[in-house]
Order: sequence, then C-alpha cells, then structure tokens
Amino acid sequence: MKKAKKNVILTVIHGVGYRLNQKMQQPEIIQTNFGSVSVSFFPYDEMNSIAFISRHQGKRHVPPHKINYKALIKAAEIIEAPVLAVNSIGIMRPIPLSENFKGTDTHVKPKTFLSHPFFIPNDFIDLTNRAGTFFDQKTVHADMTDPYCTDIRSLLRSALSDCRLSYSEGIYLCTEGPRFETKAEIQMFSTFADVVGMTGVPEVILAKEKGLCYASLCVLTNAAAGLSGESITADEVKVSVSNNQNQIFEIISKLSEILSQRKKETGKKKKKNSQCKCRSAVKGGKL
Repeated sequence: MKKAKKNVILTVIHGVGYRLNQKMQQPEIIQTNFGSVSVSFFPYDEMNSIAFISRHQGKRHVPPHKINYKALIKAAEIIEAPVLAVNSIGIMRPIPLSENFKGTDTHVKPKTFLSHPFFIPNDFIDLTNRAGTFFDQKTVHADMTDPYCTDIRSLLRSALSDCRLSYSEGIYLCTEGPRFETKAEIQMFSTFADVVGMTGVPEVILAKEKGLCYASLCVLTNAAAGLSGESITADEVKVSVSNNQNQIFEIISKLSEILSQRKKETGKKKKKNSQCKCRSAVKGGKL
C-alpha cells in the first residue's frame, strides 16, 4: 500500500457539489486492500496540508449504497490525521441552536434551515443494510457510546464560533437510499432523530473500528418529505451545498488552524495528545 504524506493536519471526506480550490495539488492515488482512493492535497501552510477525499469518486457519481466506505476509511487511516466528514442532510424537526448564536431564533426549523445550515451529529441511528465492519472473519465489538470523536467535535464547535456561524447538534438517522424518504417514514423517524441522510453510515462505524478521530459537519440542504409542501430533488441538494461552500471551506480552514496551533503548542501529534477514547474503541471487544 502506498504511504501517504506525513504532514497532513486534517482529512476531509466530502460529498456532492464541491468545487476544489485551484491551489489543490494533483490528486494522488492511495492503494488499499479494499480498492484505490484518489486524494487531493491542499497546502494549508508551509508545514501542513489538508487531504480531500471525494466520497462518491468513481468513473461516474457513485450512489450512497454503493460507496466503497472501507477503502475511504482505510485511506484515511494511512494518511494518519483527524477526519472531518462533510455530509448533506434533511431536517426533520425543530432543533435548538447553539448558545453562541445571538439572534432572535432559538431553533432551526424546516422552514428556516437556510439561515442556519450547519449541524454537528453527536449520535446516529442506522437503518441501512450495508457492510458496516472491517471484522468479517472474527467477532470484534466496537464501543459506540460516543460514535463521533468528542475532541474533534469540541474543536469543530470552536471553529464555528470563531467563524461567527450558528449551528445545531443532535441525532443523525441514516437510510439506505438512493431514494428519498416517504412522508410516513419521516413522521416516524422524527420521533427519535433530528436529521436524515444517506452517507453517514457505515463510514462513522468503520472510522471507529480503525481508531480514527472522526467527526461530521453536516449541511442542511432540504426539509424532509412532507414538511415543505414541495417535492425533494437532487438539484436543491447540490445548490444548497454550493451556496454554503465558502463557509464550509472557512470552517475547514479554521479547524485546521486550531489543529495546527495545538500541534505547535504540544509538539506532539493529536493522537498522542487527545483525551478522547477513539483509539481504544475496540479494546476489550474481541471474542
């Protein structure tokens, strides 16, 4: 397997609708035992770069249920940097806004999500039928008490606050796709989750199995079925992501700045300095 660059401060796994910066270096191929992965490196500063991995990469756009999640996460493991996933989601119910927001709104709602598009999942519900483990030949139970890295989530909140951007937090529900959900499904799902998407799982599970510090920045792109009175289209998802792209890159840049500064202050890599439990998720889980 090809060894990736050692000076990567952050790996970003992103979805549809992203236009990569012109300063992006020529893509490199990382070979894994699950397939090859194309990675683009953005020179963040003189010492560090940011790795960008397209989730739907292939000869044509790969649908959510056919994504090679194992190859993506294995490539991220080879790169050896914290992972920020960027996911598109639909909002299913009102969600409290972060305390840093000083406006009149207290919640982001299906009719106001365009004004408050950023969401940080702190837990998930899996309703997919996908291969969600690297351990097919032996039994290994991964601890999913905190599926998303508590450390990176905290830094992500700081990055959003530094960028003066509002955000919400809550439970992400993942469906199989590629179809959108029905009104009846959304009515049921909204009783136990806040948002719905198609790409967050099994990516987060596989990252946990590999001991990666993994968090997600979700972009609210639409109101879920039956909540807007309109049909849901892939076009509105792409438009919403495109409209928020500058702010997404601003958040990524700020998070990278925070990670870089901490690396300078400690003189150690994040994985040796973090207080999270990501690296021990499968400790004691083998039978």
